Amino acid sequence: MSDIPESSSFQNEENSSQEISHFDPMAVLSEQEEKNVVQSLNQIEESLDGQSYFLGEVPQSYLVDPQGFLPLNSDRIIGSTNAIEPLINDVGLLIHDEVAKIQNFQKKINFWEDRIEKNKTAIASSESKMKQNNIDMVFDKKNRDYWTGRAEQVAIDYSYASAADRTEDWAWLIKKYGLKNADSSPIDSDQNAIEELCNGASNNLIGEYKNASNKYEQARRDRELENHRLIHENSHLKGSNETLKGYISATYTKEIEPLQEGVLLLKELSAKLQSMSQDSHSTFGELRAWAEPFINDFIKMNSRVPQSIVTEFRKFASIPLPAQNS
Repeated sequence: MSDIPESSSFQNEENSSQEISHFDPMAVLSEQEEKNVVQSLNQIEESLDGQSYFLGEVPQSYLVDPQGFLPLNSDRIIGSTNAIEPLINDVGLLIHDEVAKIQNFQKKINFWEDRIEKNKTAIASSESKMKQNNIDMVFDKKNRDYWTGRAEQVAIDYSYASAADRTEDWAWLIKKYGLKNADSSPIDSDQNAIEELCNGASNNLIGEYKNASNKYEQARRDRELENHRLIHENSHLKGSNETLKGYISATYTKEIEPLQEGVLLLKELSAKLQSMSQDSHSTFGELRAWAEPFINDFIKMNSRVPQSIVTEFRKFASIPLPAQNS
């Protein structure tokens, strides 16, 4: 019996709590007070959603990533602090850095171009040497053939004198070639062993002529081998020059020209900032109004401009960026 009242009391408290949770505060207000509350709520809503801003502006919390702290369009660039001078200085420093990168690449190109010129000089020298060798080889062949012919003629004349085997013919052979004994004395055509003496002297003379012929033939071969070596070296040098020219072309196309486009973009920004620095009423909105269409058109015309420079341009011009680039 004692439990029933307690249960009833608990239920009464629960019902009371539910009534409080569903309590409508507007229900206890008078009609006039209710109108005042509604008007107050409408004013707060209008102040949040219907607030009038300068053209192109909304509160920063709705405009960009929270990590990108950008000035409003209406903020003056030259206000209590001169914000444009640091910008101009930062742009100038970045231009200096980009120009330094170009100069470093240019040093490589200058080195390669110097190598190319040295190779060209070596090639020209080799070609000149080969040209002279070709001229000399013509004379080597003539001298070789001359002394070979002389040796053959001595052999033929000896055969004629031997065939005749008369004192007059031996005397003719001795006189024609100045044949001598081993002790360098003239051969006497009246000697009994005249044929053997003339044979030995003639063979000695033929040997001398053949040695002279062989000397010129060896000189011709040496020049020919040298030409083969020079042709091989020139081919290597020409291949090296083609490779170096490829390096130069690739460096200009992939490295220098994109950097030059980036420098051009930064110089355009610097010129704009310099112009705006002359007007104390210049605002960040005016800077953005110029910068956004300009960078859009510039990228279309200069697609190789480095992404890092585009990002820096956007930072300098206070154009919103993703958080990771801010």
